[in-house]
Amino acid sequence: MKNIQDKTKKRLSIAGLGIVCVALVIAISFQFKTEKPTNDGVTPSTAAGQVNPSAHEGDEVVIPANKPTDDTAAQTDQPVQNLQPEVTKPAEPTAAQKTDPSQKPSGEKVDNVQAVDHDSVKKPNTTQTGEPKGGERKDGQVYLPGFGWVPETRGSGTTVDGDGDINKQVGTMD
Repeated sequence: MKNIQDKTKKRLSIAGLGIVCVALVIAISFQFKTEKPTNDGVTPSTAAGQVNPSAHEGDEVVIPANKPTDDTAAQTDQPVQNLQPEVTKPAEPTAAQKTDPSQKPSGEKVDNVQAVDHDSVKKPNTTQTGEPKGGERKDGQVYLPGFGWVPETRGSGTTVDGDGDINKQVGTMD
């Protein structure tokens, strides 16, 4: 008997797998096919409040709107939980309440406040004479506000050639 070459074996196996894949695609596509309902001369029953159009061809058809209801308490034995009370808008204040300087529009009483000219207001002196300024140096220490006197340390680092080449090797990599 004649031996089949390797090239022919590969072609036959690929062709066989292709046929199996096509068969699987066809089988899967039949699973997704929907059947159309058949109308065997049976008229559909009408819902409550609806009119069968074939029975009254000249009449106007009125369909009541279905309002969604939240009957979760009726469906389960759990009580209905309201997370937030119903929000209501407060009443609009009258024009007299809006312009009355002795009270806020909400009805709160306001203390007698005098208007002050902004140019005449002077800022209080917040600097204290005993406290040094930030960055002041003394006896090898630096004053930092909030930290007090801290020993002065100069930054340690090296200067690198700044040619702008970001791919340049810096230092030795052992």
